[in-house]
Amino acid sequence: MTSEDPGKLNKLVLPAIIVIFTAPMLISWWLLTQTDYSRDASEVSHGELFVPARPLPDTKLLDILDPEQHSNLHGKWSLVVIHRSECDRPCFDSLYKIRQIRLATGKYSKRIQRVLVSHGDFYTRIESKLLEQFKGQLYLDLERQPATFIENFKADKNTGLQGEGELFLIDPLGNLMMYYPADTQPSGIIKDLKRLLRYSRIG
Repeated sequence: MTSEDPGKLNKLVLPAIIVIFTAPMLISWWLLTQTDYSRDASEVSHGELFVPARPLPDTKLLDILDPEQHSNLHGKWSLVVIHRSECDRPCFDSLYKIRQIRLATGKYSKRIQRVLVSHGDFYTRIESKLLEQFKGQLYLDLERQPATFIENFKADKNTGLQGEGELFLIDPLGNLMMYYPADTQPSGIIKDLKRLLRYSRIG
């Protein structure tokens, strides 16, 4: 049996002690400065999650500027507003809001579509110059959906479909997953979307 050189062992002790005491600090520094760990750990969702998420059937979405053009509910992240009456000032305010939110997501904006849910083809009676500012706005006609379709958007007696200006988020697989009350700050919705799209590989 050979014995270890005491001199070599002593030389290894000091580096080992340094590694033991400095490694946690180095790892913490890397997490805090080189990753999204600290930001995402401190952030919470600004909306209310549907638990479990509610699957919606795929359906055709019309372009309000050109009804001959259409898209589908499945395939992209959908930012949805519901106005079951004529599209009046609150309705236009909602369209403006989701347009600006989508633009504010920057490089992720192409993965998001804007959807207005309402009754009938009322948008054909609105002056085209008003609609032109909402280019790319998609429309889902409730009259072409089963009567139970709209009930999916109501979480409970206190959540969802409580008034004008509420926003809903549907994932690219068609799952209704999040609800934002009308008074939710757009900045919070933008943060949620960016975080979701940063980590999601669908849509």
